[in-house]
Parts: sequence; structure tokens; C-alpha cells
Amino acid sequence: MTISHGDPHVRPWVGMLLLLALLALVDVSGPATAQAPPSVSLGAADPTAPLQLTATEKTAILDAVRQDTAKPNTNAPLNSPVSIGVQLPPSIALRILPDAALAQAPAAKTVQYIVIENRVVLVDPTNMRVVDIINQ
Repeated sequence: MTISHGDPHVRPWVGMLLLLALLALVDVSGPATAQAPPSVSLGAADPTAPLQLTATEKTAILDAVRQDTAKPNTNAPLNSPVSIGVQLPPSIALRILPDAALAQAPAAKTVQYIVIENRVVLVDPTNMRVVDIINQ
């Protein structure tokens, strides 16, 4: 005896199995609740907000960058003035802050820098946005 889906005794079971399969794919435990997607930032509520560094931390970063023997290209070609929140072009080569700077300013561990017009420009490397500028 062969059972096929055309058999009148099997048809109700096929329908029930399909319904159970669909219910297994859909959560019917209660109303759906929307969850906010995880945010990506540097720890601040607003990723375009300036990095909150103290004067002591800024001085430590400035001193460490001055002592860095492998200084970055200071002639970065830019079409507009640099200010906090501005997105730099991806062609700009950023440098990792020296260990001496990070030891004194751990809040800056997620940023990199470039020297532009005698200013240390701190940049979020994930989106190339300027998060702080330290004047020399």
C-alpha cells in the first residue's frame, strides 16, 4: 500500500503539518516589541560631539605628538577648513596616538590623529569625523 498526498485520508494531515511548520517559523507568543538597533559611537551620546578631554590630557597628547619621531604628513590636501564634526576624506593618512599620550589620556584610545596647520586633529577612524582639535 502506497500513501500519496492525493489520498483523502492523508490530506488533512498534510494541511495540519504545513500549519504547524508555519507556526514554528512565526513567533506567536505575544505582541511584537521593537528593539532599538545597537548604536556605534565613541562612548558619547552624539558621535559628532567633541571628545571630552581635560587640559592636562590635551597637553599630554600634544607633547607626545611633538616627540613622535615619525611625524605624519602635515601638508594634508583639504578643500575646506577643519573643524569638529567635519568628515575628512578617506585618503587622509591617520596615525595612532603615541603610547605616552594614551597613558595620560585613555579617553583618546579610540581616535587617531593627523597634524594639520600646526594643529593636532583627533579623528574617529571609523567614520573619519574630527572629534577634537588641539592647537599647538
